[in-house]
Amino acid sequence: MKRLKNQLSAHLLFIALFSVMMHQPVFAHAGDHNNSCFLSVGDTRLRISGYQFQRELEGKHFCHFFPELGQIVLAVEPLAAGEEKTLVTLELAALTSWFNPGQAFTVIKQQPEELLGTGLASISQSIGQRGVYRLNVTLHDGSGDIQQQRFLFLVGFPVTKIMVMIAGLLVLVIGFAGLKEFKKKGR
Repeated sequence: MKRLKNQLSAHLLFIALFSVMMHQPVFAHAGDHNNSCFLSVGDTRLRISGYQFQRELEGKHFCHFFPELGQIVLAVEPLAAGEEKTLVTLELAALTSWFNPGQAFTVIKQQPEELLGTGLASISQSIGQRGVYRLNVTLHDGSGDIQQQRFLFLVGFPVTKIMVMIAGLLVLVIGFAGLKEFKKKGR
């Protein structure tokens, strides 16, 4: 009975891992606009799309994980009409201190204020170091209200490749455990 439970557990684990591997875009945050991030700044809902320009990443959108170092672009666009008079400022910051929360992020680039009514605002920067980054989005509406929201993301971490490697290692471990169990049965 115990052997049957162990085999059933191994099979269920294998099925779970296989389903995770088949659902790869969730981890990658790459693909079409279905994988864009959404951010609410006050009453305004924005779509954030990230891009990288390496050949193998061409045409893919990223969200919280940018797999490669190099040029990144973050584009922000309103989801609803009526934001024509809203001004937006985008600021890119890098995590520079884990131990001082008040000064954890250092601004590395700031875009001049522009009208969100143009439909799309963006900021681009060449990133040469793996790490945690933050996009600060500040909105100034026609009545003078200022609202800000922050969006964290990682650069230089190939999450998809890491997940595939972990899944592969788990399949090997399960395979060796199953082979060992099979050899025990053969005695």
